[in-house]
Amino acid sequence: MELEIKRPEHIVPSYSLTGDLLSYLRCRLQYRYHNGSALPPSRPVQLWFGEFLHGTLEMAYRFWDELRQKGQQPPNFPWPCTQREWRQNSPNWKAHDIGKFADIVENALRQQGKQARSTAARDSAYRRVEVAVNELGPHLFPLIASTERKVIGTRPVPPSGKELRCDNYEVHGVIDVLTHVTLSKASDDNLIRQCVLQVCPNLPETFEVIVDYKGARRPLTDEPYWEQGDWQIQTYAWLRERQPDALRVVAGILIYINELTPGVTEMQALRRGLSHGSTDMMPDTGSQDDQIVRMWREGMDTSQLSLAFRLRRAIRVIQISPKSIDHALASFDDVVRQVEEDVVAEATDRNILQAWAPNCQDEATCVACDFRHFCPRPAGVPADYKIKAPTAP
Repeated sequence: MELEIKRPEHIVPSYSLTGDLLSYLRCRLQYRYHNGSALPPSRPVQLWFGEFLHGTLEMAYRFWDELRQKGQQPPNFPWPCTQREWRQNSPNWKAHDIGKFADIVENALRQQGKQARSTAARDSAYRRVEVAVNELGPHLFPLIASTERKVIGTRPVPPSGKELRCDNYEVHGVIDVLTHVTLSKASDDNLIRQCVLQVCPNLPETFEVIVDYKGARRPLTDEPYWEQGDWQIQTYAWLRERQPDALRVVAGILIYINELTPGVTEMQALRRGLSHGSTDMMPDTGSQDDQIVRMWREGMDTSQLSLAFRLRRAIRVIQISPKSIDHALASFDDVVRQVEEDVVAEATDRNILQAWAPNCQDEATCVACDFRHFCPRPAGVPADYKIKAPTAP
């Protein structure tokens, strides 16, 4: 009896757009330690806030939509956001309390070993998700046709000078979907509808718009995160259009939640963008918002910025076309090739620091990184800095 020779294993690595590809572009070494090691990060702060934000928004929307589906009037905004201790001791707490939704999501993340890096970061996340539900919800919730849709697809890995472990890779993500039906029913004062029509004035008869949320500020147009956000939305559109129930995707929306409650980081970036001409969303000249932004100094209050301006800063609409999708896919294909080459380099040289040389240019990423204390090249160190291989004792 002849036994068949065992065939080599066929590997198709799976990549998340945000958890893998964008994280790799942010910092290769941090990505390797977070995703390529058996040890999970002790404080995955960006991952925690993103999942906390998505989960709480989804729970709030599902509560709102369930009442609507039953023919009941959902509670008017704003909704309360009270501490768990107060709700436990009071018979008068509301079923639509944002604090309740946030607590459920936080507890679920804690069971997965994901927590905020500090009490201050946790409190900030609660404040920001409260503002997101109350100020974004009235415009966004009526437009959502489908929430938390998983999209997945397979792509070929571009040719490489190295012998890679795979020929194809899997890419996946999660999006919300708006349709021509929900957008057409929206009132004229719906700001999301206005933003979509401003970017896409000639809409087809049937279409979809996809939505994703960022627990971050709006990038400046000369920052790499600006273009990377575009790639993300274009790739999501490609993935969505391959689902059986999908319509043509004409636009994607990135919602930068931190712009709803601008703090020091957001205001500093906005002022820098105004002075350098590198922000696409400015306050109207001579308006109260314009005066507040130009007179702002660290420690000053930003609560007087108008809701319309903050929402426009938070909402970024990106037009979708076959050409823009092809460009984004080629860009992410190349990122996957780089990741796979680093995998091969580590397997060959047995040296993580050489294979995954850090490329971080963002100080905030370094501050939140578990590995910053022994990083050979933190943000701010020149890119041509030579990493020394460890010497034998």
